[in-house]
Amino acid sequence: MTVRIVVLVTSPRVVPGLLDVTAWDLLRSAAVVCCGSDDHPQRGALVAAGIPVEVVAGVGSDAPAVVEALRRHASADPSRAVVWLEEPAGAVQPAGVESAGVGELGDALAAVTGPDLSVLVVEGSRDLPGAKLLDAVAVMDRLRSPGGCPWDAEQTHSSLAPYLLEEAYEAYQTIEDADHAELREELGDVLMQVLFHARIAAEGTGGDAWDVDDVAAGLTEKLVRRHPHVFGSVTVDGAAEVETNWDKIKDVEKGRRSVTEGVPLSQPALALAAKLQKRAGKVGVPADLVLGAGQGSPAEVVAGLLRPADSPPGAAEKTIGDLLFAAVALAVRAGVDPEVALRASARRFRDTLAAAEESTRAAGLDPREADAGSWRLHWPQADVRLD
Repeated sequence: MTVRIVVLVTSPRVVPGLLDVTAWDLLRSAAVVCCGSDDHPQRGALVAAGIPVEVVAGVGSDAPAVVEALRRHASADPSRAVVWLEEPAGAVQPAGVESAGVGELGDALAAVTGPDLSVLVVEGSRDLPGAKLLDAVAVMDRLRSPGGCPWDAEQTHSSLAPYLLEEAYEAYQTIEDADHAELREELGDVLMQVLFHARIAAEGTGGDAWDVDDVAAGLTEKLVRRHPHVFGSVTVDGAAEVETNWDKIKDVEKGRRSVTEGVPLSQPALALAAKLQKRAGKVGVPADLVLGAGQGSPAEVVAGLLRPADSPPGAAEKTIGDLLFAAVALAVRAGVDPEVALRASARRFRDTLAAAEESTRAAGLDPREADAGSWRLHWPQADVRLD
């Protein structure tokens, strides 16, 4: 008679004992249920449900020893299967606890499978989309807990603030580079910052304490509130109306009296100017008034730069600021993001400068010692065509 061994695979992200009906029927009818550790996450739930679970002691990482133990159990009662509880793949183990060595169990079972032994793998529970976020939360919890990482344990919201910007910029660059494979990794780094700040906040007290579930719950509620055309009875005619409704709902939620409220002043200056100008445009402020806020037309601003050197203190800074503000206004009117445009120009300049350096080296010169004439000679000529 063929004896049967069933490997029961479960998700570490699903509550122990929350198994499908096929798994429960299998467990209740098994000759014996085994696992490799007292700490197996399913063991307590099964024992509480009246299903004994035997720990195969002393097998360590010896998969063949596990197989031999399972074969002995299966041979004792060939009419019923023996169930092995596989260690959940991807589970974050507590400090000092190692897997019971089931990583090689599949290969060991395959090696001995034959006419007298059949092996079946059954999924008792499986992940829903997004479930692996729980692993990330568990890892962050481990890093911040006693016995975790000393560096992680020392961090605060303030010390991490620069990394939040840095990781966002790195993700932004992968989008500029159209490197979608790299974008996945960089978004993981951005997510790490979210988890880090949430874990720190969870250690607070009273009203200052909140956790990653509060972050997710707040986001979910906000998305539902601000999409009444999806989750309610509101009808919209295109994306522009969606954006208008979003702004109206947001103003009511925040109790704002000015469209300038909520604009982060810490963002880059070009982006800040563009955001404020777009906000003004949304409420119907004429373009000439927006441009006038910079104290002059582009021509007037440029003329200001040519004034005598004995201008009042701060005049040059104000003039340059007005010129940049006017450039942003022109970009907004043209439908161009000035931050993106300037970054693109900066990247082109970077490439041009690097090419000039290579050309200079190819001519046997050190770019650091080149004079103006050498730079002009080796500077790439732009191919500008207006037709």
